Amino acid sequence: EVSECAQDVPVTPTPIHNATTIPAINTTAITNTMVPASNATVQTTTHPPNTTNTTATTSMVPISNATTINPSNTTINPSNTTAVPTTTIMTTPKPPTPPPKPPQGHYKVKNAKGQVCLLADMGLQFKVNYTKTGKKKGTAVFNLPKTANCIGSCGTDHSNLTLMFYGDTFSVSFEFIKTVKGNGVGHFHVSSLEISYTEVPSLFPGTTSPNARRRVSKTSPNMFSADVDKSYKCNANVTTVVTKDVAIISSQMQLQPFGIKSGKFASPEECSEDSSGDKSVPVIIGVVIAAVVVLVFVAYIVINKRKQGSNYRTLN
Repeated sequence: EVSECAQDVPVTPTPIHNATTIPAINTTAITNTMVPASNATVQTTTHPPNTTNTTATTSMVPISNATTINPSNTTINPSNTTAVPTTTIMTTPKPPTPPPKPPQGHYKVKNAKGQVCLLADMGLQFKVNYTKTGKKKGTAVFNLPKTANCIGSCGTDHSNLTLMFYGDTFSVSFEFIKTVKGNGVGHFHVSSLEISYTEVPSLFPGTTSPNARRRVSKTSPNMFSADVDKSYKCNANVTTVVTKDVAIISSQMQLQPFGIKSGKFASPEECSEDSSGDKSVPVIIGVVIAAVVVLVFVAYIVINKRKQGSNYRTLN
């Protein structure tokens, strides 16, 4: 029986499936030579004649500093691939929801002696038209906060009140004038109204002029007027058009720029919007009374004719 040495036993390399080929990038090729281990154990089995099945087991000695790459099913593309640029999608901010009814604020101005010389209670809402991107039209609606800063001055015939809000980037100013009528009775009114605002994106979404400062004004000979010994009062919503693009809606308003006593309002003089509402009830009562009178008159005529007819029948 003849035993063969390990070097005479043929070694057939077995292909590895799912192998991944990695292209070399700026590297120096290294040749690794696989050397059969000298201490490999070879098992040889001799079969009877006409049988050539031989099983051999060969152990490979690991080479130092070798790197083992696990096989995977991922194919790595060459390094000359083109990266796809990413696009950032900008979301359009939602327009603010319509604000609720403006709250009533209480404001006062004191003179140099610390005495209250002007009183103002009111709720104000502003409506401003502006231009949006794409030449579209938008309308900003915002209220005067109750916490608005109040400044002003008082005089014999002229007084003023300025309310600033939103970091003093918004303001509304009233100029009051006192005049004397032909009968000698004093009379006051707001001679001018001025509004300053900034087109902040939070209130003017999509504006073409972000953070632009605007100022509009209006003069009138009879705006918020009352006798000088009274206060002007109007609970109804009153819209004052300042310009074609700016309007102010006042409600629960009471003003007195002159003749303040003990820091309180004088007796109110109601606006026409409130007084017209109060006249509706008397009008209805008058209509009902007139209808009753007409019915009574018609009934009287009918009864009178019946009496005359009965008298004719009695004579006949």
